[in-house]
Amino acid sequence: MPPPPKVKPSASIVHEPHDVLELFERRIEWAERFGAHHGGAKHHEAGSSGEGQIAVVGGNAAAAGQDTLTTGLVQNFAEDKNGYSIIVGDAIFEASAQSLEPGAAIATTSTFLAVAGADFIIKYESSHEGLGPSDAWASSELYYVALDIKGWSPGGGPKVIELHQPGHHFQPSGHQPSDGNYAHVLATAESHGADSLSATFTNALTIENQFSFVNAIGVVAV
Repeated sequence: MPPPPKVKPSASIVHEPHDVLELFERRIEWAERFGAHHGGAKHHEAGSSGEGQIAVVGGNAAAAGQDTLTTGLVQNFAEDKNGYSIIVGDAIFEASAQSLEPGAAIATTSTFLAVAGADFIIKYESSHEGLGPSDAWASSELYYVALDIKGWSPGGGPKVIELHQPGHHFQPSGHQPSDGNYAHVLATAESHGADSLSATFTNALTIENQFSFVNAIGVVAV
């Protein structure tokens, strides 16, 4: 399987604590009204987002201990419209472990995102973990929206807006691992449009009295 595409290194990153979805709404209205016939700061060059966009989102969760639980959920949705294309997705992974031996429980999670061909990317991601005398937990979540306006590019390359919510702390579902080792994972991907593509990959593994692991990837292209 080829490696996921990388985000253009020239992307500008903006840290925005407020709701910036109005930016997308204005851009979408503009794109629907003028379509691909209206130019912007500059027209796409060969190899840029004029050829469409692709997004890969995923993550993993692992837990080690006498009793373990790992869960993963990945969703990726893409749609090609007249004048623009939009991709929306998320990844949520959790892990928890308990061990009879103090300090032996381990839990870890992570998420990732790679987007190519987008003009604007809004994303929010967060990771938290905790460790007790005989237990451990971890959680990671990522949400994003990617927008490509046909026939137009923002000056200076794609704009990446990273959302931050002070005081927001994501907590795990609260389900402590039952007796045993469990792994649950689900991935969905859906694309609508000509020459579109969608694919998913999931993996789950458990070892009795020792280990649980899940990972998942969702790929969409329009």
